[in-house]
Amino acid sequence: MDVRIGMDMRLWGDSVGVAELPQLEMLASLGYAGVEIPLSGQGTSELKLLRVALADLGLVALANTVIPAGSNPIDSSLAVRRRAVDYLKARVDDTAQLGSKVLCGGLFQAQGQLSGVPPTDREWDWSRRCLREVGEHAASCDVKLALEFQSRFDAHLVNTAADASRMCEDIDLENLGVLYNTFHAHLEEFNPARALPAAGERLMLVHLSESHRGELGRGQVQWQETFATLDFLDYHGWLVVQARGLASSGDAVPANIWREQFDSREQLSTDAIALIQHALRLQRQ
Repeated sequence: MDVRIGMDMRLWGDSVGVAELPQLEMLASLGYAGVEIPLSGQGTSELKLLRVALADLGLVALANTVIPAGSNPIDSSLAVRRRAVDYLKARVDDTAQLGSKVLCGGLFQAQGQLSGVPPTDREWDWSRRCLREVGEHAASCDVKLALEFQSRFDAHLVNTAADASRMCEDIDLENLGVLYNTFHAHLEEFNPARALPAAGERLMLVHLSESHRGELGRGQVQWQETFATLDFLDYHGWLVVQARGLASSGDAVPANIWREQFDSREQLSTDAIALIQHALRLQRQ
C-alpha cells in the first residue's frame, strides 16, 4: 500500500487562505504531505498566493467544495441545475488555479437538500448529466473529480460506495472516481471489508474521519479493518485526515458541530498522523 497522508483544512474553517500559514507550517513539520483546501469562491490572487505558500512548504494541494442550495444539480428547476453546472465548473477552474489535480466532495447534489423520499431516476439522471458536463470540463483542465458518497443525513442520492461507483460508471469518464469517507461509511455501510471493494477500480481518495468528527481512534470507526482492507486492495493514493470543529462565522455551510471532540487542533493533527503511521507499519509486518 503506497499512500500519502494529508489534512483537510476545514478543521480550521471553510475560508482557508494564507492567513492559515502557521497551521500549514505546523502540518508540514509533522510530516503531512498535502492539505485539502475548501473552495468557496476565493479570489484568483488569494489562490495564487496560497499555491506559492504550499509549494514553499513542500505541501501538495488537494481541493474540496460543498454545493450551495441555490445551485442544486437535482433541483426540479432547470435554472437551478444550470447554476450547479456553472458553480462546479468555476470550482474546477479554482482547483487548477490552486495547482491541485483533484476536486472532491458531494458533487452530485447540494448538501442538506433532502427530499424526504427515496431518490428518483429523474434525480439520478439530472445529477449524471451535470457531472458529465463538469467532468468533461475538468478533464480539459487536467483535474480529477472524486465523488464523496454521504450519509442519509446530508444527501439522499448517493449514500454508499457502491452508489458512487455506479454513478461513475454511468458517466464513464476516466477522470471520475470515488471518495471513501469513514464517517459516512460508518453510518451507511455494513463494514469496510464489503464497502471498500464496492468502489472497485474507481477508488480515488480516502478520508479518515471519526464517528464523532473528532480525534481519530476515540470513536466507533473500524480502523483496523479499514487499514487491513486498504492493504488487501493494495490502495495507492491519499489518506486525508478529516475532523471538524465548532463552526466559525466564515463557514459557508454549517457542519452541525456543537462540541469539539479533541483537546486542540494541533494535538489532533499530531495524534492522527501518528495513528496512521502506526497502522501502516502494522500492515507491512
